[in-house]
Amino acid sequence: MYRVKELNVVRKKGKPGTVKIALAYPSIYEVAISSLAYQMIYFYVNSLEEFVAERFNLVTLSGEEPEPYSLETRTSLRKFEMIIFPVHYEPDYVNIARLLLAAGIDLRRETRKSPIVIVGGLPLMGNPEPLTGIADVIILGELEPTLPKLLNLYLENKERIGSFFDSLRPEEGFYVTHNLPEDVTVVHAADLKLEFHPIAQLQSLNKYSVWERATMIEVSRGCPYRCTFCLEGSVMGPKRDRPLSQVVKIALDGTKLNMSRKVILYSLSFFDHTNSDRILTRFINEELEFSVPSIRLETLNEERLELISMGGQKTLTVAPETASSELSFKLGKPLLREKLVEVAECAKKLGIKSLKLYFMVGLPWEKESDLRTIPKLVKEISNISGFKGERELKVNLTPFIPKPQTPLERVSMESVTSLRKKIKYIKSVLGGLADVKYYDPRWAYIQAFLSRGDSTLSNFIIKWAMYGGGLGGFRKTIKEEKPQKDFAKSLNGELPWDKVRRHVVV
Repeated sequence: MYRVKELNVVRKKGKPGTVKIALAYPSIYEVAISSLAYQMIYFYVNSLEEFVAERFNLVTLSGEEPEPYSLETRTSLRKFEMIIFPVHYEPDYVNIARLLLAAGIDLRRETRKSPIVIVGGLPLMGNPEPLTGIADVIILGELEPTLPKLLNLYLENKERIGSFFDSLRPEEGFYVTHNLPEDVTVVHAADLKLEFHPIAQLQSLNKYSVWERATMIEVSRGCPYRCTFCLEGSVMGPKRDRPLSQVVKIALDGTKLNMSRKVILYSLSFFDHTNSDRILTRFINEELEFSVPSIRLETLNEERLELISMGGQKTLTVAPETASSELSFKLGKPLLREKLVEVAECAKKLGIKSLKLYFMVGLPWEKESDLRTIPKLVKEISNISGFKGERELKVNLTPFIPKPQTPLERVSMESVTSLRKKIKYIKSVLGGLADVKYYDPRWAYIQAFLSRGDSTLSNFIIKWAMYGGGLGGFRKTIKEEKPQKDFAKSLNGELPWDKVRRHVVV
């Protein structure tokens, strides 16, 4: 069992009749604690008198998983009435099954008596089908309009589980797999309320933790852009900004409660927040250190780079995605070559220590000449800005992964062999100039395979979990199961996620 020392843990005994909920993150502890959504669910559920939430996470990412016990009271996962799994990306589907298997819980929802298994998260909003044979309920929507309703309906019907399932309506974001609705609505919150955003947050006090204490703040949600490859931009609804007063309150109160003067600002594009400059200026005046992980290139200028530098941020991260003007147009994310070089040069002068650039490889329509433009652009940026060497210039390569609900949802993913060759080429050309890291094409393939799969993948995921998950387990499973369709290849006709049709704001 993974032992942790933590700040702000909820110690809640409850009373007879209190509903015990397991909040199970399908990855290791360090990943779980860095998830703001996970923390939002944990603190919201525990703010309700009738409920107690305790946490679980994986100990291993592959192989045999030990029996899971809660971090708070070391209670077995089997003894909870309901398990909520927040999922951030598709390869964690197998880890849901691995946790259930390790706890001795029936993985198949049609034969499982208890506990109730609830799953939600971004990938499920795109396509819920791969988990329909495992989960009892899949939530297609954001926390604010769905979680309170789910919990209230359970209180009203917990002695009649069939009635509980029937009370969860598909038009309100609930996909009850026992009922298999024809049409499911994805629901979004009209605005971002403070009651759902924790100020005191879980902080690891372990001496060797890689997670640095900080106050996480979701400053906005949704995206005004519609890049053709982006699932999050497609399914997360309209852009909504958290009010300035809320952001400031979370930050200032959080410094005391979280014992840290560092703030991490989460959004899809921070400087599209209507009060972005005022937020950073206020933080600087309060002598807070802050990090802005997500920045659109076109929103940057010298004044904003100076604010970032004054806030103590050491690395500037931007994502051109491609160095080809033609490909960038097709992606819906224009390549601003001159702007990128100008921003890099300015960042260097302002004392920012490193520049990180994100590119995709294996894009539809990509030609060999397009691939060569990536190292060419990186070299140009380095020559003009002065960022060079593995400590200062970092390049991240990600294979293009077709996702549901996006304009590119039907296209084929490039082969693992071809992607490896492209990554190898870029690494060889940039060797010594930049630190080149990449997302393993094998896992990229698995993401595409799972993200666009249908309900037959539940059995595949269960078998994969029995083989311990991981790449080795996937290879064994795909040899044995031999799926009728390779969901990473181009898709025609009806799509598994066609029933996810409408998005509403409530």
